[in-house]
Amino acid sequence: MKKQIKVKSILAILGMMTILFGMVGDMHPVQAAENEDISELSQLMTAKESVEMRAAPNGGAEVIMSYQKGDFVFVTGETADGWYRAIYQDKTGYIPSASLSLQEIDVAALDEEMAQTEEEAKFVVEVVERYRSQARRSKIWGGVIIVLVLGIFATGIISGITSAKKRDLR
Repeated sequence: MKKQIKVKSILAILGMMTILFGMVGDMHPVQAAENEDISELSQLMTAKESVEMRAAPNGGAEVIMSYQKGDFVFVTGETADGWYRAIYQDKTGYIPSASLSLQEIDVAALDEEMAQTEEEAKFVVEVVERYRSQARRSKIWGGVIIVLVLGIFATGIISGITSAKKRDLR
């Protein structure tokens, strides 16, 4: 009885610790940008020039990473004062909106490429299935050949024994 109470107590404490640590993990001590008015976006953009992603939406903030002209940037928001919020791996930062342009996506070419990839995938599946079918047939025929060879040897041995017995009887 006392063991059950101890086990239940330990489980309850572990559960509470898990909940508390989960809540602490969700808290971010530095959330300067959360207080600002940011319109949400989700789009791919291109760097017009060499540009630096900063920790906060101002030119004096710490540089998190640098982009070269033509690099792709995934933008998740836009501030009222002309900065884009961008993410790269686990880093969130800000880039001046004048330094980025919307990445145009050629939907027709993308659809064509996807259709071609789908056709290639179907072909690969067909080839693999054909090889598997051939491998199954090869195993079956290999088994049939082994059975026939064993049958021939058994027939030869039996007929040899039978003929030896007939000779001995004469």
